[in-house]
Amino acid sequence: MTDGHKAAAVPPPGVGRGRRTAILDAAAAVLLRHGFRKASVDEVARRAEISRQGLYQHFPTKDALFTATIDHLLETSTASTRTALAEPGVALEDRILKAFAAMAGETLASRLDEVLETAERLTGRTAADLERQIIAEFAGALERTEASSPWRRNGDSAESAATVLYATSAGLKRIASSVPDYLDRMRQAIRFVCTP
Repeated sequence: MTDGHKAAAVPPPGVGRGRRTAILDAAAAVLLRHGFRKASVDEVARRAEISRQGLYQHFPTKDALFTATIDHLLETSTASTRTALAEPGVALEDRILKAFAAMAGETLASRLDEVLETAERLTGRTAADLERQIIAEFAGALERTEASSPWRRNGDSAESAATVLYATSAGLKRIASSVPDYLDRMRQAIRFVCTP
């Protein structure tokens, strides 16, 4: 990543976070739908309801736009996961399912694999880095569960249990026919791991 890309990730003075977030949300939708190679800056501008020239005032190049978009996707995914896992008064099974639902979002039918390859090229972040971060969030939530969890009784670690759930999620995303189908199957997997 060049220094120019790093500078482009910071809003120019006086630029509101609302407009920048709208652009990044629009770019994320385009990136997940088409992948980096086919993603169009014009489509991002249309979705964000801004002119192409206005978009270039925020992000001077396509690489700068999608570098910031990948960072935005990773940050929002991690924040959504963390929020769902920490929701007070909600059973662990439901919190974990909400976290996987937040991560799944629109990604079942997306070009996520290509996006992750692009992320590595543009930002240096690998898919493995992202996966380790997400697994750590789930492991933290599982670590705080009651002692009767099946994985704990079997002498396994919270990280092992979180890794199994994450790997199950990755596989189910490939075979699920829809988001509801994915979530139904994930609920079953979560029960295997979490239900005493």
